[in-house]
Amino acid sequence: MPPVRLAPRAELAAAARVVPLLRAARELRVWLAANPEVARRRFLDDRDQVRAADMLELSPDELTAAWQVVAATDAEPMTSAATEDVLREWDGALAALLDREALDGLATALYTVGAPVRIDALFDAYSAAAGPRGRARPQRQEPTADDAADLSRALEILADLGVVELGTEESSGGLTVGLSPLGVWGVHRRLLAQGWHVPVLGTAEQDGAVGLLTMLASCDAEDGESRITAWLIGRPAQAAAAELIAAAADGTPGLRGAAFAVLDRIGEQAAGEVRGALREPLLRAHAAVWLHEHGEDADLGPADRAWLLVDLGAGLLEEADPRDVVAELLPDVAADAQAEIVAGLWQVSHPALIDLLTTLSDHHPEPRVARAARKAAFKARSAGDGQDLAHQPAASS
Repeated sequence: MPPVRLAPRAELAAAARVVPLLRAARELRVWLAANPEVARRRFLDDRDQVRAADMLELSPDELTAAWQVVAATDAEPMTSAATEDVLREWDGALAALLDREALDGLATALYTVGAPVRIDALFDAYSAAAGPRGRARPQRQEPTADDAADLSRALEILADLGVVELGTEESSGGLTVGLSPLGVWGVHRRLLAQGWHVPVLGTAEQDGAVGLLTMLASCDAEDGESRITAWLIGRPAQAAAAELIAAAADGTPGLRGAAFAVLDRIGEQAAGEVRGALREPLLRAHAAVWLHEHGEDADLGPADRAWLLVDLGAGLLEEADPRDVVAELLPDVAADAQAEIVAGLWQVSHPALIDLLTTLSDHHPEPRVARAARKAAFKARSAGDGQDLAHQPAASS
């Protein structure tokens, strides 16, 4: 497969929120709620189709596609949904349509080409590959009216979901079709899940470890694994580890956490560079934990652990919703123990301490922990006395 460039996830989600087919699916769900007898039957008969199409002002094909999306996804209103929820919803709709409408081959072909294709050439290729009922066609047989109608309908469905974009060829003025950034992302995920090698272009190739770590902030787990693998290929393990350590030393809390996660992929060959990071105040606690997890001894006192907790929380706050940060920070610790830990955080010298404590006090579901966070934030402000907090962990005790 050709290398592709994936758009930032915030841009993808913004595009997914306004695709016509998902809007139609949401409106159809509202219509079904007002017609529970249809919802209970779980299918639309001829009369239902006429009523729904008239009420929602949809064509028969649009209604069919919207019904398939409703059957496969929640199709809830997404105007205020989080980025990941929006993309998950759109991805479910894409899977439903590609599977049920037999459009997977067409979408994969457009991905493989990697550029917009003239529509007349696409018609010829589609006709040569299959007839209107999927039968193999002789190579030289001319496209039929049915072929043209089938492909036009397929492209319309894909366009309604925001998978493809139409354009004009500059030299001839002919119409072209290609995958949109949203379509590239969706087909890339499908191919990756099917075991294809699907390389990704991006700033990581030009900017080294900093580019990789920055890019990972906009990826989900599957996309991130693909990008990490592509970045590590061709880089000696020690050189890659040195790049990651240097990027972590100059980066934000989020980049520090991501750097040590990528170092896990390198494994024992990164140990020498990680041991050297013990001398860096910003990296000491991260490096000590990494070495412990890889079977090596490294001092890690209570003050280091407290600083690391704040740094990890600050990294989460860079990208995640505050409620998610609260849920992920100490997921397996009992409420009483959480409150005790949080109460002592006021002593940690970290620039993001007040922000983290405020997040815990505002969003933690356990009153004990929220109260401990408020008191700790007050103590931290009093101890700071207007001075900036240092960018390093306190000395180990």
